[in-house]
Amino acid sequence: MRDFQSNYLLRPVLLGLAAVCTHPDVTQAQELTIHGALTSDYVFRGISNSDGHGAVQAGLDVSSDSGLFGGIWATTTDITAAGRNRRREIDYYIGYVWHFDNDWSISVSANRYSYPGSDGNVDYDYTELSAVIGISDRFWIEIDHTDSVFGHNAAATNVEALGSWPLPALLSLSAGVGRFDVGAIAENAYLHWHLGVSRPVNWATVDLRYHDTSDVPERTSRDDLADPRIVLTISAAF
Repeated sequence: MRDFQSNYLLRPVLLGLAAVCTHPDVTQAQELTIHGALTSDYVFRGISNSDGHGAVQAGLDVSSDSGLFGGIWATTTDITAAGRNRRREIDYYIGYVWHFDNDWSISVSANRYSYPGSDGNVDYDYTELSAVIGISDRFWIEIDHTDSVFGHNAAATNVEALGSWPLPALLSLSAGVGRFDVGAIAENAYLHWHLGVSRPVNWATVDLRYHDTSDVPERTSRDDLADPRIVLTISAAF
């Protein structure tokens, strides 16, 4: 779903950290989780969706012991293309997770990305199907696919590998690398990766993360929005 940074922290990844994958976290024992975050930059698959400045994020997750989970997540954005602007994003998701005795897990979900109040007559909303394989709550492999992306009736597929490792002093190191194939609209794919550390501080979690990309197609984003960047996120969950 959302990027590893924000999602792992609040749902803990894919939030963000306790810091890729919201999917593993919604499978935990809590039945209802409310979470929020302040971030210096909303980065999704290596690209800034807030034009390099801060964003406010919040969400709600519901899960059951059966493995069924769902939720809603919202953030401020600043995405401009062809003179049209998207200033908010609201995502909805529902899925199911299976746990196995050898510490493996598999989850599948349907994720709806929506941009209410967008300028112009282009429909940027799209649905993405995701599958995540988890290993010992430490490593994840994620595959995401959509038949419509960036306001185009075109397919795109994202594949990511994510990991998290505990460090001394309550620190946690997490990293991920992915390949986002948007060849249906740009005849190309690009790589995105991140590396960061997080730490709980009283009621919140602080995450500091480096993001970068390679060869982002012109029709996918402006070059400056895919440049290397360091992002600070403060999140909390209740």
